Amino acid sequence: MKSLFYIASLIPTSFLRKLVILASKTKIFKTSSAYKVTLRNLEMTYKHLDQIELEQLAEESFIETILSGHETIKSWSKPIHISGKNIFRIENNYLLNRYIVEGNGVAVIAVHNRSVDMLLKWINTKCETTTLYKKVKIKALDRFVRKQREGKNNNVYETTMTGVRKILQAYKANKTICIAADQVPKEGMGEYIKLFNIDVYTTTLASSLVHKTQKPAVFICLNSFENNKLGVTIKPCRKDIYNESKHKLSLNKSIENLININPKDYSWEYKRYKKLLSGENPYKDI
Repeated sequence: MKSLFYIASLIPTSFLRKLVILASKTKIFKTSSAYKVTLRNLEMTYKHLDQIELEQLAEESFIETILSGHETIKSWSKPIHISGKNIFRIENNYLLNRYIVEGNGVAVIAVHNRSVDMLLKWINTKCETTTLYKKVKIKALDRFVRKQREGKNNNVYETTMTGVRKILQAYKANKTICIAADQVPKEGMGEYIKLFNIDVYTTTLASSLVHKTQKPAVFICLNSFENNKLGVTIKPCRKDIYNESKHKLSLNKSIENLININPKDYSWEYKRYKKLLSGENPYKDI
């Protein structure tokens, strides 16, 4: 399987981008459910944009989602030290380095911008990590992806109660843990918290771990910048994440800030608003 990914990774990203943009001129992508979900999410999130602006952003996001798949393939097919060479810019690199050197543990909280696997491999050039993992439905691919994420003595656990206990143990043991904090949690494992001023079902794991342990945390994502160069954005956590009454909302505010850096980089094709406090299903006609 790795050989197939390696062959696919040889396609130059610049060439693939031109090909995808050319294909987008046909507008066939607008019939796909992924595009429709993307547009619906953007309509709910950025109410200040008009329809033309929303459709333009949805198209750009759709293109970047395809290209991020290629980024993931590149990260899977290359060793860690080579995969990291795809990153050309790092914002606040000192912040993560400082917490790693201090050795008191750090929670690296991410959102689904572009390739999560490429981002994780970059983090693993710095230190070993303990990460929660959502199982892939295709067994052969699941084994492959898990093996990739476990490289260089990293620990990966499924998103279950056992996995949560393991990641808490690692955090308390002063290790680096990685958590994606923008997925819809399973029933009974989240709370309704405002995200972009919408009451949505939100995972409270990351904010609860940081608040409970009072340990360091940073927010992180992969972005595209000038000339489509990739960069890692690291942001300090807000101080109110350590506050009993504010830490849950603080998480979503930090997520909003990361997404707003470059909205087209975010994975809008995910049905983030499928569990609304109102009971409405915004995707019922898609």
